Amino acid sequence: MIPIFILGSSSVYGVGAENGGWADLVKQGLHKKMYSKDGVGEKYEIYNFGKSGATIDFVASTFPQQLNDYGRGGKIITIVSIGGNNARAVGQPNNFLSTIEQYTDEMSDLLDLLRKLSSEVIFVGGGFYDEAKTCPKISPFDGGKSYFTNERKQKFESRAKQLCEEREITFVGVDTVEEEWKKKYLYRDGLHANQKGHKLISRNILSVLEKMTQK
Repeated sequence: MIPIFILGSSSVYGVGAENGGWADLVKQGLHKKMYSKDGVGEKYEIYNFGKSGATIDFVASTFPQQLNDYGRGGKIITIVSIGGNNARAVGQPNNFLSTIEQYTDEMSDLLDLLRKLSSEVIFVGGGFYDEAKTCPKISPFDGGKSYFTNERKQKFESRAKQLCEEREITFVGVDTVEEEWKKKYLYRDGLHANQKGHKLISRNILSVLEKMTQK
């Protein structure tokens, strides 16, 4: 039995998807592989630990306990999508939650932790924003303003990809250009993937998992 832990923020939770976010679709895909006619049988346990608004420190602080409670002592696969909330500004357009240097330190520590505690780690990137709707983005929880820009997102995600490469961690991106993402895969809030976007991401992850679990 291989536990698969999916960690992160609102994209992991599934905001923007009416029929299951990409983490849910990954679980559905693996369940089909296990339990359909001529399936491989009970081989995986998939846990979605996504929390809207989560930042890097939240994942770093909660994962050890989740692993302790749900792990089975054997092979562990961890999928993580986090960091977009660290790149945002809060309250004012230039009141950034993290500098690129702070982000680098936090993300490095998190990836090192996941690498230490997991057999395999997959880092999942995201798409693009419609800044007309995300500058500002009003929180549905407390009404606060956050500012999400493509420039900072791409800068921070590029750093995450570099940190993954240094640690031989698999990075899964969306492989689309900005205009295509906005036209086809972006939810109406301008921030999250829509159902098609979640399906695209899930397909990319399932393709990586298929190769990874054949090792």
